Amino acid sequence: MLIEDFSEVQLMLKQLSALLLFSSFVFPQNGDSLLIQNNQSKFDTTFVETTDTLITSDSTKIEQNTAKADSLIPIQGQPLTDVSAIISRNTFLFENYRYTGDLLRSFNLNFIKDLGFIGYPNESFIYGVGNGAVSYMLDGVLWNNRYTNSLDLNLVQSEDIDSIEIVPSPRGFLYGPYNNPVTVNFITRDFITQAPYARIKYYQGPNAEAMIDGRFSALIAKRWNLSFEVTNRSIDSTYTNTEFSFWQVNAKLKYFLSNSVNITGWYYFVSTKQGLNGGVNVDSLANIPSSFNIDLYSPEAPVVYPIQKFDVLQNNFGLRTLVKTDDNSKMDLSLYYRYSLDELSSVIDSININNKRENKTYGAVLNYSYTYDFLTLQLLGNYENLNYDFSNDEYYNIAGVLSAFTLDDMLKFSIFYKYGYREIIDYSYNGVGADLRYFLTKQLSFYAGYSVRDDYWTVDQLPSVEGGLQYQTLNLFLNLKYFYNENFNYMNWIGGPEIAYNYSVEKIRGLGLNFNYKLWLLLLETNTSYYFGGEDTKEDDPANKQLVNLPDWQFIGGLYVTGLFFNDNLDLKTGFVFYYTGQINSSEFYWQGSTIVEPTNKLDFTLAGEIKKVAIVYFIWENLFGNEYYITPYYPMPERNIRFGLAWELFN
Repeated sequence: MLIEDFSEVQLMLKQLSALLLFSSFVFPQNGDSLLIQNNQSKFDTTFVETTDTLITSDSTKIEQNTAKADSLIPIQGQPLTDVSAIISRNTFLFENYRYTGDLLRSFNLNFIKDLGFIGYPNESFIYGVGNGAVSYMLDGVLWNNRYTNSLDLNLVQSEDIDSIEIVPSPRGFLYGPYNNPVTVNFITRDFITQAPYARIKYYQGPNAEAMIDGRFSALIAKRWNLSFEVTNRSIDSTYTNTEFSFWQVNAKLKYFLSNSVNITGWYYFVSTKQGLNGGVNVDSLANIPSSFNIDLYSPEAPVVYPIQKFDVLQNNFGLRTLVKTDDNSKMDLSLYYRYSLDELSSVIDSININNKRENKTYGAVLNYSYTYDFLTLQLLGNYENLNYDFSNDEYYNIAGVLSAFTLDDMLKFSIFYKYGYREIIDYSYNGVGADLRYFLTKQLSFYAGYSVRDDYWTVDQLPSVEGGLQYQTLNLFLNLKYFYNENFNYMNWIGGPEIAYNYSVEKIRGLGLNFNYKLWLLLLETNTSYYFGGEDTKEDDPANKQLVNLPDWQFIGGLYVTGLFFNDNLDLKTGFVFYYTGQINSSEFYWQGSTIVEPTNKLDFTLAGEIKKVAIVYFIWENLFGNEYYITPYYPMPERNIRFGLAWELFN
């Protein structure tokens, strides 16, 4: 049941805090685990939003060059591809994020269709596509809901993430059992320290909004490392039926068989209790007399589903083996089992509705690479068996990437191919493409790629194109991307494959720009995206020429004071952040068409300061001017509010 008395939650949080505080003093830590974990990158990541893994050193090599003969050398999991954009932990460590979806905001082709009410399942659009077209992975294992082919990013523990890998769009279809055009891989924290390590993060906001996360890691034997993490987020009701409580737990046991083989067993648990009210009921609102002084932004406003509840239960297990026999070969093999139960309950027109969706999935994922001279071969494999509450299904696919390096590794050219099969519909699918990356100088690089992939709904091959430039110096960072995607839009679907082919393939083009500049103590960070195209295959229908769910353009700009103060004891980042979201043609339900949302903006003040590399204090004053607006009809965005928090690495 939903949490009605927040005092119970506060008591639980206090008990958890006491336990972790006690653990930290019983097991002291020596050294900074964040530095150990992120030693592969020495960029000023408070300045650089994203980096290219090709210009990032291999942390395993660094450790091998300096390790003593008898020391353990942890093997780092390899990214899905070496041309991905990487959002490092140091980039978002000083950001006032609420949940994992916020960590994607620094990517220049990302848009969040925000539902306003905190904890609601916002839809994230990457390269112009959202639910049903993005493969979200956790260390290479597909984390999507198998019914919807999408993921509520509230269900991923933000404090467990070390970095985020966003695969270039032409390669997006290669990974996972589906042919989704976009892939995002959350790389979790994986490190060891000589002494046990503990960390707590806590934040609190209005309406009893709170989050606490506790993490503990220790070598329990010479070759065994145990870590676990517990997270709770909750909030009281603001509008009718908006309260929620999320509990998340993960535990990992890593065994160092040798310096060439590491084996990790992992477990992830999720339990959520949430009200989903469907937003404000504008039809009922219109019938309320104006004398009642109730409008869209009044907490007393009527909602579509005043008692609808949505509960999620997940138990996820896995075994991951990392093998690195030499510098020329790497293997990442994961076996996994996932259980999920989604339960939606409501009352509509005096009819009780209780829908349960249960899914049991097991599978295996292989990522192997081998380098010989100037050639690298990457082999990818995926097998998955799905047991739904009404049927069984089975996927398998194989893929390969062949890359050639020339000009002292300044130029890399790759070709790639994927073949997959889905049993329940006896459907085989393919995808093929090529890309290149060229470093014109050490500071300036260029990327271009093209691919086509089979799509079941359109019975056709859909293309993806991307081109981009990146320039980086000590004080300047610029990343410019252009993309073109064709994608079947589920929200516009009005029939079977034949109708989808004629009506529902969106042609999406876009430009994304990160421009950051640092001068003395001042830091300017900007993120701009522009979406255009939108022509549907039915050329004679003007309504289909407007992109659905994407703004015509979006801008996020921050001006900060940043640097070291008080004899280098305070690492500070503070300033103002301005958000502008352009006009959106926002879809509602399949049969209700879309609604035009006018441009909106807000201004925040934010402060984050790390004290002696131990504790980070957070403060944010959101929506300084108290703007009343929404991004998704009709979900009011939060009013002016203050939130503060603390992330503390606990030492003795």
